[in-house]
Amino acid sequence: MFEMLFTNSHFMQTYLRTRNITDIVSTSWNQDNRGNQLRTLTYTIVLNNPLIGKFTTATEKQVLHKRSHKSRSYQVDAEVVTHDVPYHDYFYTVNSYSISHMSSQKCRLRISSDVKYKKQPWGLVKNIIEKNTWGGIQENFKQLESELLVEEYAINKPIEDRAKPGVRRRRRWVLQRNAEEILPKHSIQDSTEDKRIIPLGNVGMKKNATNKTIIIIVAMSIFLILLVFLNVALFLKLSKIERAAQSLYHVQLQEEGSTTLALNVASKEKTHHNMNQAQHVKGVLKDSIALLEQLKTSLSVLQHCFDHLNTTKDGEPES
Repeated sequence: MFEMLFTNSHFMQTYLRTRNITDIVSTSWNQDNRGNQLRTLTYTIVLNNPLIGKFTTATEKQVLHKRSHKSRSYQVDAEVVTHDVPYHDYFYTVNSYSISHMSSQKCRLRISSDVKYKKQPWGLVKNIIEKNTWGGIQENFKQLESELLVEEYAINKPIEDRAKPGVRRRRRWVLQRNAEEILPKHSIQDSTEDKRIIPLGNVGMKKNATNKTIIIIVAMSIFLILLVFLNVALFLKLSKIERAAQSLYHVQLQEEGSTTLALNVASKEKTHHNMNQAQHVKGVLKDSIALLEQLKTSLSVLQHCFDHLNTTKDGEPES
């Protein structure tokens, strides 16, 4: 099992072709100072998602932990980083493979996966990351399960049985039904992180969880769209109120200006009228003074005549 999954085996080459994974470059297993074996793989994944792109490159670092000869097991941790998908700098995935010896012709493969974050995204982005990532993980290991079942049948069954399509289909159906005997069931993790165990023969619960996540994301999107529309409507209302207030203020200023102008004009007209009246009164007074002067002169001449008349009368002799 280890050679099939973690070497350049024919099985792995076939499996990678079915997963549309190309341009695979892998280093050899090298031992570190703690006795673990390390190797690095780089490859290109062909995608069918128009929102993400046609392909993405990935780097996978595999660590084979120093195995115990007593338990006769392999423990491999694979850290996968994708480089050309949205928000790729936020997260990476870790797949842990545990291969345990059960008998001379049987082993148990247990795979657990976890999505880890380099930096914490906000809620909606995190939902998008987990939806796409867990969907890809489920699809990947479901395909791996199918290929391993076919390989198991090809190795363990006689050649004459392989020549009978009906027997092969029936036995493959039995293998599909007993997939949980090959792989352990979902176990509870003590870690506080969002760690999930993916049983390769049972993905129904994950599919239901994915559907629920999609429904939640759609509901949140609709709610956010409604909030945006409400904010736009409120902004338009406030803008309309502000324009109305400004128009009213300008009208008041114009009315006040008109009133002031009217008062100024009325005041000027009144002043002009008063000045005209004063000039008229002044002319009347001037004419009155002239008439009085003429009357005075006439009275003086009249008095002089009376005086002359009296003097003349006094000077005549009596008869």
